[in-house]
Amino acid sequence: MPLYKQFPNAEYPPLSREEIRSLIKGEGALRPAVIIHGHWIHVDELSEYKHKPINDLHERMPCDAAPFYMKKPAIFGKKGEFCYCDVEGADPSLKRKPGESVAVDEENALDWDVIEQISENCPDAEHPDLFETAPQEDGRYRLMSITPFFMWYQVKFRGLQNTLLDMYLEPERVHKLNQKRLKYILRTMERGVQEANIDGITVLDDIGMQTGPFMSKELFDEFYLPYYKKVCERAHELGIDVWFHSCGDIRELLPSLVEAGIDVLHPVQKYCMDEKEIVETYGDDLAFWCGFDLQRLFPFGNVEDIRAETRFLADTFWQPHKGKMIYTISNRIGDNVPLENYLAFVEEAYRYGSQIEQKGNGQHASPAYADKEKWYGIEATTTSDE
Repeated sequence: MPLYKQFPNAEYPPLSREEIRSLIKGEGALRPAVIIHGHWIHVDELSEYKHKPINDLHERMPCDAAPFYMKKPAIFGKKGEFCYCDVEGADPSLKRKPGESVAVDEENALDWDVIEQISENCPDAEHPDLFETAPQEDGRYRLMSITPFFMWYQVKFRGLQNTLLDMYLEPERVHKLNQKRLKYILRTMERGVQEANIDGITVLDDIGMQTGPFMSKELFDEFYLPYYKKVCERAHELGIDVWFHSCGDIRELLPSLVEAGIDVLHPVQKYCMDEKEIVETYGDDLAFWCGFDLQRLFPFGNVEDIRAETRFLADTFWQPHKGKMIYTISNRIGDNVPLENYLAFVEEAYRYGSQIEQKGNGQHASPAYADKEKWYGIEATTTSDE
């Protein structure tokens, strides 16, 4: 039942952890969940004038989960410190001249001989403060973020260009690095269940670009699928769900994610993938953490556009008598999104979402598809409404 007593000021009391679990599994739900705060919006990063209105809104309409990040290691450190790399002098910035700038891809890029000097248990999965930010239990679903996952763990050391080349040039080293990351993730999941009573983990691997994945399905299946499978298998043995984030068009890799055992997919990015096609193809296999379009509609639409898109998302992703839909944003929100747009999105997500199980899915169109010239320009080709 909704958590009325724990949240006496809530206009829409949050769903309980049991209700979120039921929603993910497709066993029914009262309404689409709304899980944004703590992952895709960090109020303290926005302009100060936005803080009070957003915090007041979250008081009235609290998040349907209690999300938190595990303690994040530093990139570089000394032996015994909580870091990703404890090789003395490995930080490339130490060798740069004052004021010298480099490409983003080269900021932390390390040679393999340096990577292989990193201590086996660095970062330390037994660190005592790993869950220092875990919130007190309040009846909500407890969602812990473990980032990066596998590909972007390698990017942290090698940069994106080297990471993609390494699958061809250094395959054994890639697998060795993945095996080390797997060991860390498995242990932190186990501790998360034992010490923080988590219900699910969020993992991030941006394996997609705007027009397709970074790699072929064959490469993904060789270098990443085995490790994804082992994480999902262990998570399910522990009784927790795996929420997976990737930006971009990952249609080619979705069969592999289903095979791996991913439970929840984020964000089904607009302009990259057709929402209705994805639901029709994978609705039995995945729950969808639906990300509101952050590229065009959120920053440049008006309040009515925002409310219409919010209704369109529910009409598209909500599965009657099953659920399998959670509202959120496609990525971390920035100051370019008008305050009134964010408030309208959250309010409409709860208002419309609270009606859909009783009244059924509607036929609301996405503003982006209803006015392709405005939102697509010359890029307009196909839509979810055709």
